Amino acid sequence: MEDGKTSQNPRGSAVKRVVLTVAVVIAGTGAILGGAFATFTDTTSAGPQTISSGKLVLAVGPVNDSTVAATSIAPGDTIPREVDLNSLTSNINDATITLGISASPSSLLDTDPNNGLHVQVQTCSVAWTRVVGPPPTYTCSGTTVTVLASTPVATLEATPASLTPLNSLTAGGQDFVVMTFTFPATAPGNVFQVATLCSGTTGGTSATENLEGCSSTLTYNFTATQRAGTSK
Repeated sequence: MEDGKTSQNPRGSAVKRVVLTVAVVIAGTGAILGGAFATFTDTTSAGPQTISSGKLVLAVGPVNDSTVAATSIAPGDTIPREVDLNSLTSNINDATITLGISASPSSLLDTDPNNGLHVQVQTCSVAWTRVVGPPPTYTCSGTTVTVLASTPVATLEATPASLTPLNSLTAGGQDFVVMTFTFPATAPGNVFQVATLCSGTTGGTSATENLEGCSSTLTYNFTATQRAGTSK
């Protein structure tokens, strides 16, 4: 019987060993599955980088005679006015600077593209020699450049025109500008033919249009547009 007991014990032990082995395998498999969700990580940083926007500033000065009125003008008169431009506090270059004109009150002086006012814009390479007047007068001891050929004021009211070349297109640049207005010598006016002052058909003759007694108040709108985008 002892031999029987002895022969049974090894079998029992074998069974236990099998069960324990299976348990170990299962436990080991669980550890492997759990490890599949682990990830190696690392972190590094770059910078800091400062990014700031620039500023575009178009200013009038040092001379601005645009508020000096011109009264009782007659056909053939010219009206020069200095209106300097600068971008001294800008740090962005411009692609364009345009001149547009608005009028309030308005009259045939600014709405008639033929018989109304025309304007030419010039710059001087140095500050204009200026006599205050009235009327103000200007002479250039340097080089003059026409940045806008004679153009009807009515045209600039509809579509601003680009002024070029200008130093103030570049940040920190400055331009000494004189705008010269001309009242065409052929502008009609005859109260015996057109009795109502400042009336008639634009581009007309003395039989159809009378530019006597007109009054317009002009505002000059200089608009700077930044340079095109580029890689920074």
